[in-house]
Amino acid sequence: MDEKALIEYLTGFVTSQRRGLFDRVLEERTRYITVVLEDIYQPHNASAVLRSMDCFGIQDAHIIENSNEYRINPDVALGASKWLNLLRYNQSTANTRAAIDRLKGQGYRIVATTPHQNQVALPDFDLEPGKVALLFGTEMQGLSSTALDQADEFLKIPMYGFTESFNISVSAAIILYQLKQKLTRSQIAWHLSPEEKQHILLEWLKKSIKRSDLLIRQFLSK
Repeated sequence: MDEKALIEYLTGFVTSQRRGLFDRVLEERTRYITVVLEDIYQPHNASAVLRSMDCFGIQDAHIIENSNEYRINPDVALGASKWLNLLRYNQSTANTRAAIDRLKGQGYRIVATTPHQNQVALPDFDLEPGKVALLFGTEMQGLSSTALDQADEFLKIPMYGFTESFNISVSAAIILYQLKQKLTRSQIAWHLSPEEKQHILLEWLKKSIKRSDLLIRQFLSK
């Protein structure tokens, strides 16, 4: 299938303003930073993280479902999941290892967001060495021992009060905001490739047009 031709065809079914918005958003999207969510079970937190990811241009969420199903609250997510790639890991009892192995195979540094003896404070975290996969754990227990053992680095948000940690959705928002700011000010090649932009744009068009599957069949039958 000629994706470019199909995009041009489907563009005729959205407004120019809508297509322009897609192009602008794609210019800010990145896979240099990705998010890994391990056993997040509260719909409010799960959905708030996706919303922050969309706001800060992080395209992929790797969702590990060991004991808990990842559920989205539409009133909190406000449609954010529609524009992201959600990759779920729920086929075995070793889903955390499977997710980490896949990410390491793609060249990601595995960064656990949890206090640790070798942790780096968020303001000092260096993005230059390579792509980053940020691991966030459950609301109560945090990251599993498997995730901590397989992590390459450890990242913490500096705390100045009596409370030891932020809510996971707040932590994700703070970390993603600061790292995205660092990324945009850097010389790192963090933008999506033309091929990635094209593929994502096609998926967004499909999701934005009523009965897009019928239109695509008509296009392919020509």
